[in-house]
Amino acid sequence: MKNLISLGQAIKNLRMNNISNSYFLYGNDIYMQDFFINQVKKIKTQSHTYLYHLGYDSQENLFNEISNTSLFDSQKTIIIKNINKFSTKAKNEIIEIISKNEHSHCLIFVKNNFDNKNKFINSLLKSATSVDTRTPFENQMYDWIKFFSKQENIQINENEIPKYIEHFGSNISNVMNYIKIDSISKSNSSTNRTYHLWNFQDSIGKKDLSKSIEIYISLLSNGNSINLILIYLFNLYKAMYFKKNYDNESCLNFNYTINKIIKSKIPLYIKKISKKELECILVEINDLDFSSKTISINLDNKMKCLINNICTGYYDR
Repeated sequence: MKNLISLGQAIKNLRMNNISNSYFLYGNDIYMQDFFINQVKKIKTQSHTYLYHLGYDSQENLFNEISNTSLFDSQKTIIIKNINKFSTKAKNEIIEIISKNEHSHCLIFVKNNFDNKNKFINSLLKSATSVDTRTPFENQMYDWIKFFSKQENIQINENEIPKYIEHFGSNISNVMNYIKIDSISKSNSSTNRTYHLWNFQDSIGKKDLSKSIEIYISLLSNGNSINLILIYLFNLYKAMYFKKNYDNESCLNFNYTINKIIKSKIPLYIKKISKKELECILVEINDLDFSSKTISINLDNKMKCLINNICTGYYDR
């Protein structure tokens, strides 16, 4: 598409310090979106990052963030998702701001549905530096997976990459998630330490991916079922949800799955998670538990993906 540049070209431009004030990430591959955003963060080290989910966050607060500057917080990287939630007036104001370059920040707009075009999307394509974040075609997928694995310092036999693409290649996110999970699982497969279910709650509450996978493997090897682990996980996030949104701890009363250590740490866990994440995680756990009882699925793989998604903030995207 004429108005789009490839992710590869966008990264090259960043590394040459050719940085735009406004970017439009157009395409539904979350891994490619996140990679670009993280590259911007690495280069703009003095910039504070703000994330807005329209529909959850108000557009008024977003516009205040864009317009407000101070001596101590002059540079901002502002990421805006769910952009279809802008009002008609707000859409016109946004286009005017980025067309006239009337801001000193780096604005990054994210649009997942590539096929859904309208006047606002066309205006963004013309006004912002627009980056193609669609999942690459199969003949390009191998090189991207090889590149991302190197960037993540993941040791992988290049001959194994086509197998991951064949089984999980609907998008880059899927492939890289399974590669990372397998890499962590292999490195933790020889652990001899015995963990408890509350240790798992603690590690995942802290969003510590490596430790969570390690403890999960240990729990399975010591006779704990995945369904039991899901019960402890669901009750943890249910408690976090009520504490964060209603400052209510009633669901902790007589709850054998949450001990005093975890109860005392819940205020720390909820600082790392949004309301949207909590809602999505509870739905995902419930769906996984239901699927495990009604259809034949690889529950272990699904569980590892759930752990990865929780720890990497997937449900806040």
